[in-house]
Amino acid sequence: MVSAKLPLIFALLSSATLISVAPPVRAARLPSSVRVRGAGEFLKNIGEELANLLNGSRDYSNEGQSNSTRRGLSSSSTSGGGDGGVKENHVAPHVSLGIGTPAMNLTLVFDTTSDLLWTQCQPCLNCVAQAGDMYDPNKSQTFANLTNIYNYTYSKHAFTSGYFATETFALGNVTVPNITFGCGTRNQGYYDNVAGVFGVGRGGGVSSLLNQLGLDRFSYCFSSSGAPGSSTVFLGDSAKLATNTTTPAASTPMVADPVLKSGYFVKLVGVTVGATRVDVAGAAERGRALVIDSTSPVTVLDEATYAQVRRAMVAQLAPLKEANASASTDVGLDLCFELAAGGAKPTPPNVTMTLHFDGGAGDLVLTPANYLTEDSASRLRCLTMMPSSSNGIPVLGSWALLDTLVLYDLAKNVVSFQRLDCTAFLAATG
Repeated sequence: MVSAKLPLIFALLSSATLISVAPPVRAARLPSSVRVRGAGEFLKNIGEELANLLNGSRDYSNEGQSNSTRRGLSSSSTSGGGDGGVKENHVAPHVSLGIGTPAMNLTLVFDTTSDLLWTQCQPCLNCVAQAGDMYDPNKSQTFANLTNIYNYTYSKHAFTSGYFATETFALGNVTVPNITFGCGTRNQGYYDNVAGVFGVGRGGGVSSLLNQLGLDRFSYCFSSSGAPGSSTVFLGDSAKLATNTTTPAASTPMVADPVLKSGYFVKLVGVTVGATRVDVAGAAERGRALVIDSTSPVTVLDEATYAQVRRAMVAQLAPLKEANASASTDVGLDLCFELAAGGAKPTPPNVTMTLHFDGGAGDLVLTPANYLTEDSASRLRCLTMMPSSSNGIPVLGSWALLDTLVLYDLAKNVVSFQRLDCTAFLAATG
């Protein structure tokens, strides 16, 4: 069995339809380190990220569309349109891997809603700032230009365009040749100072990353501690639920979406806050579909469901004092509670929030750490949930899934959530 280890931090990706002869990867383990932002910085960025999400910076309905009828592809490159290097604040996990021969290290955004692998390439005509050196194809012995031009749009403010190529990638200790990827020469958007995107979305084309690697399952466990070695991505046969725990897994069928075909959608049928059950709008039709988005820390619910969850939260989190609306708006969130002056942090009541998914075995229990975040600079503790716009797509965000093993089984069309200590789990699995 092939075994690989790949350092993870957090990333973003898209799709193409070119043929790749990359051999299948049976199993890969990618140890990761999740970036945890400090007090003040995180709440500012999470608020700005949410504003980007709600105001269309991540436009699911138009993501990947171009002049071509094929998702993510066009017959010519885009002119860039806008200032190169424009970088929106973004909170997302990143993955580190090697590219080329000799290999150089890259850090990419880890994205569950798109399936194209791309990185900025020299010479870059219009690119965003990135930490570390930019990949130079001329310095690699294994680079091959496929001459096909691509244009992939995430939103009106975020896109990548360039040409497709093949290259050797090092995924932990497994080296895979001839992977098709996007060599981006005109890029703009919210890539968090990294080189590009590593997409693990479900793709129908042979050039989608999972298809190229021959994988029908993957999983990850992102730790809230941010400690090195406490977070990991598993690919292929190594993606399994934990057996050394008494915590059961919540499993639910994936559902297709006609707009965002690369997204993993699950149906939410209810939310229980403490002892208060809230039925999700559309529960009579077996729930409301949410997309699992690793690049969004915030969970977004339809307005009717969110309003009921908010009321239940305010009632059950007493004696926390609700902050005024302007204070919450200033950080880009809807519901915040005041922290006492002088840095005191009243402990929130241990009110659990249970997400009930379709399928009968789909209850995911969240503790306050998975739905509240605090900021000592603004002295606020805020709910990491928001209402969607009337035509928006509800989202299951990454904050709710910290310290949770998330397993995607594409063969069985099921997603499973298992709450556990990621650090202890990784130590136990070697």
